Formats: sequence, structure tokens, C-alpha cells
Amino acid sequence: MAICKTILGVCLVAASCWWVQVASAAEGDGEPSEPASFGWRPVIDDQVDQLDQLDQLDQLDQLDQLDQLEEAGTVEVVSAAIEYSSWRSLVDEAGRVARRWTKRVEIGARVLRGNTDEDFVRVAGVIFREQDQSLHRIDWGGRFGQVNGLRNTNRWYLNSTIDRSQPAGWLYYISSRHEYNEFQGIDYRGTGSVGVGFKFVDEEDRHVLMRLGPALTLEVYSDSGGDRLTEEFSAEIEIDWPLFERTRLESKTTMRPNVVALDVFRFRTETAVMIPLDEDARWSLKLGYLLDYNSSLNFVEGRMPMDLTTSVSIVYLRP
Repeated sequence: MAICKTILGVCLVAASCWWVQVASAAEGDGEPSEPASFGWRPVIDDQVDQLDQLDQLDQLDQLDQLDQLEEAGTVEVVSAAIEYSSWRSLVDEAGRVARRWTKRVEIGARVLRGNTDEDFVRVAGVIFREQDQSLHRIDWGGRFGQVNGLRNTNRWYLNSTIDRSQPAGWLYYISSRHEYNEFQGIDYRGTGSVGVGFKFVDEEDRHVLMRLGPALTLEVYSDSGGDRLTEEFSAEIEIDWPLFERTRLESKTTMRPNVVALDVFRFRTETAVMIPLDEDARWSLKLGYLLDYNSSLNFVEGRMPMDLTTSVSIVYLRP
């Protein structure tokens, strides 16, 4: 029975196709016509051929336009204009970003000639940006000195601190410090710290704040001295305060005792007095000193644990 139904269905389909073909021939008024194509594939093939022809025409038109531009000598000009416009946009964007950061540059030098030849150069800079409730500050600089052609000072550093203000004077912070100090035998000293802080005074022209948190310090020693990783507790006090009408005090003191070995203790304080030289306080005279103490150097032959450096610098501030 199933085979009979199948044969009957095939016959019906064949008869329907024959009837459609006869009807198409009758509508042609006796004119000869091409055999009818059945199914979807011939139609799709025709459409694809038409699209290919259109694409070829478009490509030929584009090539003709490029040839005309090359003959007119404008392709190089257009390309150069596009490159210049892109470069100008990058420069403008970099300028807008740079203007959002306040910059300060310091430079100081001491030169002595005679029975003793001495050269000392100190450069430093501060870049900071305040946005919403966040303050990002980057400190960089270094000292280089020599006596009679022999180096006696060679220290460079890069520090970054981000403060995120919270209600009631509290803040969160994250900081990183990177340092090279030849005469402490340090090829690299890096410290990372996160924690909380509190602003005791936070006014437009003065502030006093403290930061507290755990820290991790990696030291790589020179002359194949190996390296050491220490866990520390970091405490930092920062003061910016007007002393007189045209004099300011800037001070930052950092203490980092080791939480595992109590005989390792680091202490650094940098204090300076700023004296403006013009009405806008763009130029200032800076009188400062840096005291750096590292108890671990007590066990290193020929090295002292404390360094004290005084300096006089000219400071330029660009708001």
C-alpha cells in the first residue's frame, strides 16, 4: 500500500509540472521560449551573477577615480592631510590631558673649583592632579655629585601616591616607591603600600594628614649582594603649612619598621621652606634637607646607616 501511494504521488507531481510547462508555452503566444528552470538554485545563480557584475563595475569605477587622482597629483596631498590631521588630534588630546595636571620642577647645583673640585646637581619634579574626590601625585628626581672626579652621590627615585577622600576626613591610599642609590649599595628598592589615612587639617592653603598601612619592600643589592623581601608597617605624615605671609613649610616624614625583624627600621624625612620670588608664586626659592636612615646598613662594612643632604633649589610651578 505504501509503495502504491508513493508511485501515485510521483505521478501527480510529474503531471503538475507538465501542466505548468504547457501553460507557460500557451501564454507566450506561440513564440519560442527557453526551457523553464525549476527549483531555487537557478534563480540564486542569476542573482549572484548580477551582483558579481555590479561589484566588478564598482571596482572599475574606483580604480578609474584613483587613476584620475594620481594623474592630478592629489593622492599624496590627501594622504598627508589625513596623517597630519590624525597627528594633530593626538597632540591636542595630549595637551588637554597635560593641562589637567599641575607641574612643578626644581633644580639646584653647587660647583666648587680650587684645591677641591666639587660638583653637585639636584633635579626634582612633582606632577599632581585632583579630580572629584581623588588626588594623584607623582614625585621624581635625583641627586648626582662628585669630588675630584670621583662620584660620592648618585640617587634617583620615582614615587606615586593616590589618595581617595572619604567622608569625615578619612581617605584610602595606594602608593609605590622606586629608588636607585649607588652609595647605599642598592640597585633597586621598591615599596608598595595600601591603607587608610586621616586629614587632620584640610583647607585651601594648608593641610596635615597621616597615612597608615602595611607595606612590602623588595631590595636588590649591588655587587652580587642578592636581594631581600621584607614585610613592613608604613606610617607617613605630610604637612603643608604657611609660616609667614610669603613663606611656606613642606614636610613629609615616613617610618617603616619591619614587622618580622625588629632590627630593621627605615626612617626618612624631607623638609623644605618655600619662599616665593614673584607675586604669582610661579618662581620660588627652596631651602631643604633630606634625612635618610636605614638600620640594615649597620651590618654592611664601610657604610653608614644615615645620610643627610641639604639643598638650595629654584622651583618653577605651573598651575
